[in-house]
Amino acid sequence: MKNHKLQLMPRDLLFLRDARPMSASDAGCGANWPRPDQLWNALIHLFHRLWPERQAWEGLEHRKNEREIQGLRHSSDRFGALKSCGPFPLFQGQAYFPCPLDLTRCEDDGLLYPMRLHDNRRTDLAAQLPYSLAASVRSKSSLPQWLSQDEYERYLSGQSFRVKHEPLYDVERNVGNAIDPESGGVIEGRLYQAEYLRLRADVALAFEVSCQIKPKGAGPRELQDVFDKLNLPKNLIIGGQQGIAELHQADWQLPGLKMPSRQELTAPFRLRWTLLSPALFLALPANEKNPQGHPGGWLPSWINPQDGSVQLPKPSQDEARRPDENRRQWRQRRSLAAKIGARMIACRVGKPLYFSGWDLHQKSACGQMLGQGPKPTVAALPPGSAFVFECDNADELLALWQTLNARESGEAELQRRSSAFGEKGFGIGLCSLFNE
Repeated sequence: MKNHKLQLMPRDLLFLRDARPMSASDAGCGANWPRPDQLWNALIHLFHRLWPERQAWEGLEHRKNEREIQGLRHSSDRFGALKSCGPFPLFQGQAYFPCPLDLTRCEDDGLLYPMRLHDNRRTDLAAQLPYSLAASVRSKSSLPQWLSQDEYERYLSGQSFRVKHEPLYDVERNVGNAIDPESGGVIEGRLYQAEYLRLRADVALAFEVSCQIKPKGAGPRELQDVFDKLNLPKNLIIGGQQGIAELHQADWQLPGLKMPSRQELTAPFRLRWTLLSPALFLALPANEKNPQGHPGGWLPSWINPQDGSVQLPKPSQDEARRPDENRRQWRQRRSLAAKIGARMIACRVGKPLYFSGWDLHQKSACGQMLGQGPKPTVAALPPGSAFVFECDNADELLALWQTLNARESGEAELQRRSSAFGEKGFGIGLCSLFNE
C-alpha cells in the first residue's frame, strides 16, 4: 500500500457549517474544523472533475451488476479504493492532533496530567464499566484543542507536560443577504450570519491518502496509483461556498509509540486506545448471538454490551480473504475465530459530533427512488475519546494493540475501527500502556 502525505493551503476562508439554520439572530456555525468525510468527498469530486470519463489506465468499462440495473444501487466503482486520514493542522512542519479527553490541566503548575482510574461501583455510570477516569489533580481549567506531535507522544508515554502555542486559526463572522434557493435572487428584508474559518499564516491542513485501483482484467500486481497521476499543485474545492485550497506534497508524521515487547509488560495488563478521528458506532439489531442487540453510540460495536468483553478476533496470518471466498464467507469465517481476551474497564468520551449530508439518490425503505434529499443525522464519537482495556495476559495485550493501533510501520494499512465511514478516516486511534 502506497500512502501519500499531502497538505491543503486554503486561498479562501473555509465555510464548514453544521446542520443548524442560519438567520440574523442565530449564526451558522461554519467555522468547524473539517471532518474527515468532508475531505474524502472533496477528493472524490476532484477525481471526477479531472477525469469525467473512464481513463485507459482504469481498464475496461464498468459493467453494471443486477442491483445497479434494477436501480437499487446508485454508485460507481470509480476511485472506490480511496482512503484518507485527517485533516490535521500543520504548522512549521509539525502536525497537531485533537487533545485527548483523559487529561487534566493542573491549576497550580499549568501542566497536563493523565487521569487515573477510580472505583465506579458507587456511581450511576454504565454497569459494564467497573472504573471511571477522573482527575488526579485540582483543576477547573479547560483543555487545549490541539497537541503537537511531540506533546501527543508525551501523553502516550504517560508523562505530564505543558502546552503553549499560539492559536492555529481564527473565527470570523460575516452578515449576508438571504438567497431564495428556487430563483437564486435575494430575499428582501432577510439577513443571515455565518462563521468562517481563517487559518493563521503558515498553517495548512495535513492528511494522508491512498488510492490504488486494479484495472478491469488486470493481474493482482498491476495496480494503478491515482495520486501518482495528479500533477501537483492542484486546486481543490472543500466546504460550502466553493472554498478553494491548493493541494501540495507535505512531510509530516502521525504520532505513536512502538509496540512494547512481551518482556516489558507487567501485570495488570492495561491498554489505552485514544481516538485521533471521530468514530461512528451504529446500533445493531438483536440476533442469535446477541439477543439484546447492541446500543451503539458511545459503546464500540465490537464490545459486548453485557460484560464489556472485546469481540474482535485475534490477529493471524490467515486474516485476508482466500481466493475462493466471497466477502460473506470471509466475514463468517472471521466471526468464528478466537476472540482477544480483554474487556473494557473505563472510558472517557466527549459530546457527540452530529452531522448529516445530502443524498443524490434517496430511496424509501421499500427501495422506491425519491430523488434528492437530506441524509439522516448521525452522532459520532468525537476525537480525543479514550478507552481503557484490561487484558488476560501479555500476549492478549499485544494482540489487542496489534488490532487497534493505527499502524506499526510507515507504509502499512491504517487500522480503522468505526462501524461506518472507515475509508473516510473514521475510527483511527492510537494505543498506549495505561500505568497508574
